[in-house]
Amino acid sequence: MKPSEIIMETYSAYVLSKKSRAKILSTFPPKFPEVRAHHITVKFGLSKEDRIPRQAKIEVVGYAADDSLEAVVVSVNGREHRSDGGIYHITLSHTADRKSSQSNNVIAQGWEPVSELFNIDAVGEILK
Repeated sequence: MKPSEIIMETYSAYVLSKKSRAKILSTFPPKFPEVRAHHITVKFGLSKEDRIPRQAKIEVVGYAADDSLEAVVVSVNGREHRSDGGIYHITLSHTADRKSSQSNNVIAQGWEPVSELFNIDAVGEILK
């Protein structure tokens, strides 16, 4: 595929249901003021042909944090790794000087498994 056919500012994601967002926030009370808990990124830079399944089995499997950002690690259809090598996750919260995309760096430093796995609901969407 030619680079001009990729729309870099778009990405596919599973957007959390209101009930699942509430479950995440009650299970992991946010530590930082910028609360996100919105979606799980699947793929950055989409082509016109890219599609995302509307439903997936999503399970909370872990947690990662540093001194200014925290994220919840999830599996999607039994897999923790995205096709780009990153780990599926939900950015939970961060300080004003951080960005949600920095969750990838925090998770790469290591994460802890949760004591009890649980499922969440989300719907596949294309976001900008």
